[in-house]
Amino acid sequence: MNRRERFYAAVNGEKLDRVPVTTWMHFVTGYMTGQQSAERHCEFFRHYGFDLAKAVSDYRYPMPDGMNAINTVDDFARINSVPVTHPFLAEQINLLEGIRTELGEEWPVIDTTFDPIQQVLRRAGFSTMQLIFDNPASARPMLEAATETVIGYVRKLKEIGVDGVFYSTRAAATEKSTQGYTTQAFEELLQPYDKAILEEMKGMVRMLHTCKNHLDLSRVDDYPHEVLSWADLDPTCPTMAEVRSHNDKCLMGGINQSGVIEQSIDQIRHDCDAAIAVNNGQNFILSPGCTIGSNCPDHVLATIASYARP
Repeated sequence: MNRRERFYAAVNGEKLDRVPVTTWMHFVTGYMTGQQSAERHCEFFRHYGFDLAKAVSDYRYPMPDGMNAINTVDDFARINSVPVTHPFLAEQINLLEGIRTELGEEWPVIDTTFDPIQQVLRRAGFSTMQLIFDNPASARPMLEAATETVIGYVRKLKEIGVDGVFYSTRAAATEKSTQGYTTQAFEELLQPYDKAILEEMKGMVRMLHTCKNHLDLSRVDDYPHEVLSWADLDPTCPTMAEVRSHNDKCLMGGINQSGVIEQSIDQIRHDCDAAIAVNNGQNFILSPGCTIGSNCPDHVLATIASYARP
């Protein structure tokens, strides 16, 4: 099997020669052009030989001129939708096209994007969360604008032939989690927008990443997706075995994204082997439960990459 065949076989629950392996980290590329970022990504993919060319997103949603934060309810209405020609999106598209050109068709290209609240607050600051929680009706135009932006971007991803999207949402993060959501807040501020975006992604592989900890995965049971990703080794989250016992979708995880940097090689292998065994080596992608820190040492990445060899 080549990488593309292996990826789609895992997603579709078909027989595998081995599980696909991937990991990702931020390369501090926000100041670079998309092509420069593509070159850095591809160097990483080629060196370690991972199965997925998963791009990270270092470009940020633009703020209106003269506005550095969302401080008042009136500021919500100043956040507008953004066309795909804006550098925030255009450079990410250039990154993805650059990866495809460099690596060819044999490597599945995966983009990363975020729920509407994360889209805006990754630039404006997550201190705005409480203002959104306290004023959900006033925040609605901002969320609609961000959703419109992501939907337009998703349509462009289809045009350029991206294989899948790693869609990060905090929908399953309960109020016990930092920046988590009550059930009411989830239903009002995330659920309808997430579903609209995921429906637009139909035709690509939708890799639903339920970010954070203290997760209630039942919240996303009816979200359209082909692959489910979460921090399965976080003690506040459902384990891989618990989810596999009632979920027949392709699952993604097995690597402790927060602890792997300090783990021994034997510990890393133990976690990887356990996750592969739970899934019987099928319908599974070996990966971290979220982004690995950019300070991850080579021997850790090399240990993970060893699972990508025959």
